[in-house]
Amino acid sequence: MSELTNSSRVFLSTLRAGRRERQFAIAVVMLTVIAFLLAAPFAKIQLPRVWAFIPVYESAVVVCDLLTATLLLGQYRILRSKALLVLATGYLLTAFTATAHLLTFPGVFSDTGWLAARSQSTAWLYVFWHGSFPVVVIAYAWLKRDDAAPLTSGKRLCAPAILGSIVFAALIAAAFATLATRGYDWLPPQLSGPALAPRYTVAHAVVLTLTWSISLLALVTLLWRRPHSVLDLWLMVVTCAWLFDIAFAGVLNHSRFDLGFYVGRIYSLCAASFVLVVLTVENINLYARVVRALDSERIERTHAQSQTVQLNEANALLEHRVAARTAALTASNRDLLNEVLVRKRAEAALEHSREELRELAAIGTSAREQENRRIARELHDELCQTLAASRLELELVSDREGLEAELAAVHRLLDEAVVATRRIAADLRPLVLDDLGLVAAADWLVQNFRQRHGIECDLIVDPPNLDLDEPQATAVFRIMQESLTNIGRHAHASRARLSLLRKDDHILLVVQDNGAGFDLSAPRKLNSFGLSGLRERAYLVAGDVSIESSPGIGTTIKVRIPLPAVRVTSTSDTALGSVGLSVVNEKQEERSR
Repeated sequence: MSELTNSSRVFLSTLRAGRRERQFAIAVVMLTVIAFLLAAPFAKIQLPRVWAFIPVYESAVVVCDLLTATLLLGQYRILRSKALLVLATGYLLTAFTATAHLLTFPGVFSDTGWLAARSQSTAWLYVFWHGSFPVVVIAYAWLKRDDAAPLTSGKRLCAPAILGSIVFAALIAAAFATLATRGYDWLPPQLSGPALAPRYTVAHAVVLTLTWSISLLALVTLLWRRPHSVLDLWLMVVTCAWLFDIAFAGVLNHSRFDLGFYVGRIYSLCAASFVLVVLTVENINLYARVVRALDSERIERTHAQSQTVQLNEANALLEHRVAARTAALTASNRDLLNEVLVRKRAEAALEHSREELRELAAIGTSAREQENRRIARELHDELCQTLAASRLELELVSDREGLEAELAAVHRLLDEAVVATRRIAADLRPLVLDDLGLVAAADWLVQNFRQRHGIECDLIVDPPNLDLDEPQATAVFRIMQESLTNIGRHAHASRARLSLLRKDDHILLVVQDNGAGFDLSAPRKLNSFGLSGLRERAYLVAGDVSIESSPGIGTTIKVRIPLPAVRVTSTSDTALGSVGLSVVNEKQEERSR
């Protein structure tokens, strides 16, 4: 109840009182004050006895209190506020007590009243009636701030609490009626004189003053217990009317049916009506909100249905388009798969052709190397020997005949022919590669490079006893030979270095020079096949070549050639590698045939 800013702002019991509500309540209080001031001087004027006024007035009070209690219990079912339950119990108690007061009032239903009433019964029931409600209001004012977390869920049953509230109010009202009738002798008299024109006693003044003080205390408590809801504001108005009712009915008037008697009952009826009126207006507003909400919901539902129809149509169109697109994509996918299959077949055929070309190139290269080896061997073993023998024979002839001077030129030509034949044989196929291996051939190649071009050249071989099978050995030698030839012809270098290293599963050949270098992005010159020859020879043994060069910083050529599996697993399986190589050569010879 103290949380007036929670989500239940639609109820007067939780809605914070604003300036407009305060001004309206103050205006109502001012009207009651003005009416009190105007009627107070004439309170003791005796008016005609209208016996029907009592049942009409109290019936209206009972109906108003019962309706107010019903509306408050309805709010309690929603908010589960203890303060609202206590306040509803207070209104039930006033309704039941007012009913007992009506039944016991003398002259209405009988001369002395029902329920075994006596002359003082209605006076004491009036005190119980007007004294109990302010006590309930005080309890409400204390509970409304302590009830900080009203339950808005259905976890706690409210029917037992409501039934208990009704039973409690009925029992208290029955106790009041019993005390005012059966316990008549225990209570001091408030009236004296004849029954039709009784006078108030001192006890009556004291009791009414105490009752009026309790009502004033209830008003002060309501003012003190902030914050104020709209319901709190109208309970203050009710308490003010209650004070004027007690002042007229018990203090200012002289006897029954004078002006104070009638005006006090009218104030009591107004006090019972104020909260009922505002709660009724609240319910009307709530119903109006519900109707507007239902209209809005109906409009939204109609709009949602229209949107749903449009969405369904769009969904159907989208599904149709998706189906058409799916069919098109399926056909395109099928064509794409066929194209991929054709391309894979073409790639497989191309790769197969590449392998065949590589094999053919390897066979051609091997055949060329074998032919070069044969020619070089014949040049070295036959032609060189023949030329050397011819020179010896010529020397013998020149010594016997005395033709040394005449045959000197022939001697010189024969010497040049022997040197040229040996150089040609070495260029075709260095016999040291076949006789002593790759390391000796590389060392011979470096020495020959130094002699021919006058360029310092270092050779690094790791391990020193490195040995390769064919065709890797020939490929490495030819790549070194072509690289040094390019350095001697084009690099203008003063120093070069060859590094031949064996890694775990490959051979790494690095050729470096400190020459002029060149721009790799520049177009290749016509009839320049040096680098292409390197790549071609590496390709034949499944190797790859990388070249790093820039003008002015020299050139670095790195060649990576994979080793056969037998070379990776064991370096001592030379015989097995030779057997494999012979098998390959036999297959190549069969293909060539």
